[in-house]
Amino acid sequence: MEGLGRHILAEFYGCDFERLNDPDLLGRASLDAVQRSGATIMSHHTKTFEPHGVSGVVIIAESHLSFHTWPEHGYAAVDYFTCGDRIDIHLAVDVMGEALQAARSERTLHWRGTDLADEPHRPAVGLEARPPERPPERPRISDHAADEEQWVTEYHLDRCTGRRQLGYSYLAQQRVVRERSGLQDIAVAESSIYGRMLFIDGYLMTTEADEFVYHEMLAHVPLVLHPDPRRVLIIGGGDGGLVREVLRHDTVERVDLVEIDDQVIEISRAHLPGHAVGFDDDRVRLHIQDGADFVGLAAPASYDVALVDSTDPIGPARVLFEAPFFRALQRILPPEGLVAAQSLSPWVQAAEQRDLYGALGAVWPHVLTYHATVPTYPGGLWTFACCSNGTLDLTDFDRARAARLGDQCQYYTPELQVAAFHLPRFVMRNTVEIAQAHRDRDRDRDHDRDRDRDRDRDRDRAGALAPDQDQAPVPATERARPRVR
Repeated sequence: MEGLGRHILAEFYGCDFERLNDPDLLGRASLDAVQRSGATIMSHHTKTFEPHGVSGVVIIAESHLSFHTWPEHGYAAVDYFTCGDRIDIHLAVDVMGEALQAARSERTLHWRGTDLADEPHRPAVGLEARPPERPPERPRISDHAADEEQWVTEYHLDRCTGRRQLGYSYLAQQRVVRERSGLQDIAVAESSIYGRMLFIDGYLMTTEADEFVYHEMLAHVPLVLHPDPRRVLIIGGGDGGLVREVLRHDTVERVDLVEIDDQVIEISRAHLPGHAVGFDDDRVRLHIQDGADFVGLAAPASYDVALVDSTDPIGPARVLFEAPFFRALQRILPPEGLVAAQSLSPWVQAAEQRDLYGALGAVWPHVLTYHATVPTYPGGLWTFACCSNGTLDLTDFDRARAARLGDQCQYYTPELQVAAFHLPRFVMRNTVEIAQAHRDRDRDRDHDRDRDRDRDRDRDRAGALAPDQDQAPVPATERARPRVR
């Protein structure tokens, strides 16, 4: 144990006004939270303020849980302090979050009394019991973060329970900007290692230091595979990095970028200028619209290549990982058209990745996967799907064009154009083979359906030609006799 007790500080944003102003609901939720966490309730109290706001405390044998709400801001603060380490404090915070129906939450954990963690008993009262003065030690690599430090953590949740199971933390030199749009929470923080980092709803989207890997590979691999990419559609990509890379291709005449939230574009213009350099190019058209809706209304065969630069399959982006969206994309591409999309982490998002490739295999006859190393994305190994109606020949591309692009890039090379498609075995099983299995299953189902349809048609035709059961059969001699007037 690292101290005498643990203290968790939680903040809840985007909560419903009525819930934050309901003392009965908050009182029940706080009691339920500490009870389910395994604590022993001693007493509790709530207080309602005017014109609005509620405070409350639950005293437990192990210490306390307290909360205060600001309904006018949709915000609640909760802290939970317990002695020892047997109480499930994260479960208590989860229960409070469920009751508040928060759009977003943050939490930090602190050990209290860390200097006394190894004491065999409580020291006696008095000056004589004070521990001897010790010279300051050199900082240990495992030292706790100082209180004044600002850490930004990207949490990944268990798919079934919704509980946090993994976090990636970054020391922020400063929080550059944080805004709540009508759709999501957008923040930019600055790191000494990765430069400025863009977060949406707590998930890291891009950094100044390693963004080139993702954007170069999502843009150049499919565009080089296409013999003459002129009309390019980008779904998402509001930070601008993908547009910048697409515009490096001389053949491109028009780029339509569809971003659901215009504040992502404006924040990127202001705080990530290296990403957003292509927004003002004459070839670029910005559409502030839901990507699935835009694709559904687009004309058939109106784009040569479509690039899906979406957030993870959570909330509004979930539809961009499902078969109906891919069917709509298939409709707006010509037979030789290509689609490339970010396809998640095989380490952290394996289940979501299998679902995605199942949907791709149900739509596209040819689905391939390629990969790149993106340090700030969960697991480091990141994948991309490349789909086509026609067979994809990975060696049939303009090597001179690839070489010219490679000279302008930091990650992409003509050699990676082919090598990136060579996958580790476990990645192949989770992507390409999943798509193949779904394609084969649908093909077998269609075959069985066609066979049953032909059988039913033949049976109906045979029934139509058969003699009427109620009519006596005509002797053969009479059937052969000519009719005479």
